[in-house]
Amino acid sequence: MSDIGEHVFDRQRDLPELLAMVGRARATSDPHAFLHTGGLQWLLRRLGRETFAVLRWTHGDAVAGFGVDDGGYVMIQSAGPSLDRHLALLDQAEARVKRRGQAVIEVSAWDGDRELLAALTSRGYALSGTYGHELVCELADRPSAPRLPKGFSMRWLEGDLDDPYVELHRAAWSTRAPSDYDRRLHASVTSMPDFDRKLVPIIAAPDGALAAYCIAWFDPRTETVEIEPLGTHPEYRRLGLGRAIVQEVLRRSAARGARSVMVWGAHKNDAAIQLYESAGLRSRRVLREYKRVLSDAP
Repeated sequence: MSDIGEHVFDRQRDLPELLAMVGRARATSDPHAFLHTGGLQWLLRRLGRETFAVLRWTHGDAVAGFGVDDGGYVMIQSAGPSLDRHLALLDQAEARVKRRGQAVIEVSAWDGDRELLAALTSRGYALSGTYGHELVCELADRPSAPRLPKGFSMRWLEGDLDDPYVELHRAAWSTRAPSDYDRRLHASVTSMPDFDRKLVPIIAAPDGALAAYCIAWFDPRTETVEIEPLGTHPEYRRLGLGRAIVQEVLRRSAARGARSVMVWGAHKNDAAIQLYESAGLRSRRVLREYKRVLSDAP
């Protein structure tokens, strides 16, 4: 597949087509695709950073696919399930990483995608050691409301909670390094097409302080939900609030008409995987990362 053109991503022009392509790939079980529209929209808060870019590739007058380049970790979304097209876009991604002077590129593939794995091996890719479980709960019945500790209550992201919500996120995600989440990034997230404030369950402590939360992203194209992210304030951990949040997501997702809820479980975070499993999610498949050293990079 030759004559592929690379174009600068324009959010207003290109985001609807990107989301439609990702949703279509999941709906048709494209063997080489793994993105969910929800996690993608959360990821796009990084637009504007020097190390983050979204690529739009065309072949003639048609869009051939998109790529997300997050500091050399590249996520490719082809316009169709063709392995040849996927690899042609990978050629473009590798060339771009080389031009940037970076020596290593990293991509992901499902354990069961034998064709892609064989192609990656032939190109010199090797396991990086990181992987994630796609944890899924099929919503056959409408789940019941979760039980909360005495005095705690379930809320949602009402407009007057934006500032305390940002502080809750920062506290939940600053245990290892300070979180950079602020009102600017929050405004970017809340402006995404599929963001729904009522699908952001929040647990409040007896004194009104916000204790736990998550964002549930409903994809109307596939009638599926992704949880991304979820966090609990350090002062309120070990109370079962994370599990309660997940149960509330299942309840609200079913009410919205979702068929399933999924989340990524990182292999190094056993506690998170156990949390999701306790709420009824199960590993459906495993996605692994593969690295290649670009020896001829400048």
